[in-house]
Amino acid sequence: HQAVASQIRKGDARRDARRTPVTGGADPTARAKHSRRRARRAAVAWCLLVVAASLVDPAVVLDVVGASPAAGAGGTGGVGVFTVAHLAAYGVLAWLLVGVWSSNARDPRAVITAIAVAAAVGAGVELLQVPVAARTASAADALVNAVGATVGAGVRAALGGRSG
Repeated sequence: HQAVASQIRKGDARRDARRTPVTGGADPTARAKHSRRRARRAAVAWCLLVVAASLVDPAVVLDVVGASPAAGAGGTGGVGVFTVAHLAAYGVLAWLLVGVWSSNARDPRAVITAIAVAAAVGAGVELLQVPVAARTASAADALVNAVGATVGAGVRAALGGRSG
């Protein structure tokens, strides 16, 4: 009976260890892993949202934001709604991706990798738009995506500190 009771206690301890929130413990490695896992989930979700939004008819997007087609195209020489949307979408993606590779936002490898991946996603989205009748693939948009990624990752690095 004592051997069975000992095994039950060991099982309870393992189960309790799995239930204990990682972020509440004192182990910085476990907290960093948990933080990167959250960052990865957020980055994947944001990436899927950006890709989905990039493949729908722009008129639908303009209706949702309440803008006119002229504003979406750049209006009267100003920065268009879509340019700002590209900058913001890929800036946020790169911001999130920095946290995927390092808990230190100033880690140059994480920043460069985040910029490269976000810019590659932006270029890939432009290629996905080629067969979509309501969309137009554009090298200029891919460049704006890369600029947005650079700004997003750069701002996160400038703000610095550790995430999580």
